[in-house]
Amino acid sequence: MSTTAFVCLGASALVVLLFAVRYARATGLDRNLLTLRPVLARFIEGRFGGYRHCVVEPDAGRPERLERGKRVAVVGGGLGGLSTAVTLAERGFDVTLYEANHYLGGKVGGWRETDETGTELPVDHGFHAFFRQYYNLNDFVARMGLRKHMKAVTDYAIMEVGGKTWGFADVDTVPVLNLLGLGRAGLYRFRDILTSAARDEMGVFLEYDAEHTPGLLDDVTYEDFARRAELPSSLKLVFNTFARAFFSDEDRLSMGELVKSFHFYYLSHAEGLTYDYPLGDYDTAFVGPIAAHLAREGGTILTSCAVQRVEPVEAGGFNVTTEEGSRHFDYAVLATPAKVTRAIAEASPGMHQAAPGLMQQLSSLRAGQRYAVTRVWLDRPFRTDMPVFFATERERVLDSVSSFDRIVPELRDWATAHDGSVIELHCYAVPDDVPDDEVEGLMIAEMKTRFPELVEATVQHRITQVRDDFTAFHVGMAAQRPETEHAELPGLCLAGDWVKLPIPCMLMEAAFTSGLYAANAILRREGLREHAIYSVPQRGLLADLAPRRRRQTTSSPSRPTEPAVAARGRV
Repeated sequence: MSTTAFVCLGASALVVLLFAVRYARATGLDRNLLTLRPVLARFIEGRFGGYRHCVVEPDAGRPERLERGKRVAVVGGGLGGLSTAVTLAERGFDVTLYEANHYLGGKVGGWRETDETGTELPVDHGFHAFFRQYYNLNDFVARMGLRKHMKAVTDYAIMEVGGKTWGFADVDTVPVLNLLGLGRAGLYRFRDILTSAARDEMGVFLEYDAEHTPGLLDDVTYEDFARRAELPSSLKLVFNTFARAFFSDEDRLSMGELVKSFHFYYLSHAEGLTYDYPLGDYDTAFVGPIAAHLAREGGTILTSCAVQRVEPVEAGGFNVTTEEGSRHFDYAVLATPAKVTRAIAEASPGMHQAAPGLMQQLSSLRAGQRYAVTRVWLDRPFRTDMPVFFATERERVLDSVSSFDRIVPELRDWATAHDGSVIELHCYAVPDDVPDDEVEGLMIAEMKTRFPELVEATVQHRITQVRDDFTAFHVGMAAQRPETEHAELPGLCLAGDWVKLPIPCMLMEAAFTSGLYAANAILRREGLREHAIYSVPQRGLLADLAPRRRRQTTSSPSRPTEPAVAARGRV
């Protein structure tokens, strides 16, 4: 039997299983049906060849450390830059890490601000979910000895506007079985899927293929897909919440990126939606120890030092220019946010001349929509019956809530002393018609509407950030994303969640793993052993069906032109 026929048979069996689940529930045979789970789980894991794949195997025959000095400039101190800098410093390179902010970590950085009373308050961006399939980042966390600062969140909860909460803790974690589990949990009815357009459209989530999915779906918005698939309202709630976590409204988010993300987060491993988060502020619990390790390995860290230009030198290497002047390096790594990378490249005439193809790609980089984080110190306690983090169905701006007094000891002490709470409100994609200075008020008002116990609460302190430095994953952008290296500029590497990687990963794992790929490119040029890189399976369980789907697909909804998108607001 051919592989395609075998997978088709498996797909048919899954449809039969859907009806079997319904029959078992109706007749009380659930317990007998559960005996099939171990067999199905082994079959699915076997089809994937396991859930953790080593995609870069270190060559033990190559030397591990550099014998002669080589200087590397790493521009950007976020996860991608820290990953590159630490990896190369440990291998004997002379690494200088440039960071424009006064703190390291980028979107996982932490710092302190002083309020109107002179009190110092801890602040960060609110990105704190270390999912279990972040294999490379989690390996690094363990190697740095940071596991002791981590605590697990065992459920990914979503609260509807009316107060009903959906959770995933009791849903099976095995791929495909978890989709059936969502049905059993009431998120959709099997008949709604099997008798509607969703039956023919939802297969793309199991057919992910890094080579073909972008070409098939990158010009389709999630909004177009949801309309075409006629998603049930409760299932659309889950998809909306998941999609907005990529800092884009439904009418801009690329369906190709969403399918990759769903594959990475839900359909390629058996970890479920469990994740860990640092106990404490990021500077103390995460970034600080990494920076100390980098310094011990001989790395130089320059904060509050923005790079203006990176110019290739005809004799080899690169000149990196800041306000203090220029320094020459053998290698350079651009690990800044997408729009900053674009600005540095456009301000570097030598890059225009030496690498017009790369410049075209870098010029296509865009920031996503604005996002907002508001941390409030309240004189009322907040509910403890929810996880420390949970998503909310959006009314106007509120996308999620975090109980930070349950995370940071310093804030817990404040909450105890004032019989209050410290909570954080997130808006992942600020509507274009909401000005920056109105976001905070809208989020606080929506908080009080959603949680009646806070109606009379007084805000003792507040800190709000409205930023637009996250990567855009909008329609039509995948084809132009640059890779780690470009033949026009040997020795220049790129790192960040905006870099096109050969494996499926997103957000923090994409940023960190891109740094490993950048480090490996330099290690390889010096004849050294590369760093191991791990990945979830690179193709969906039913990816072998994708060629048939491509033949059946005759047209896709056209994406808006760039002027039309720009007319709606920031891109």
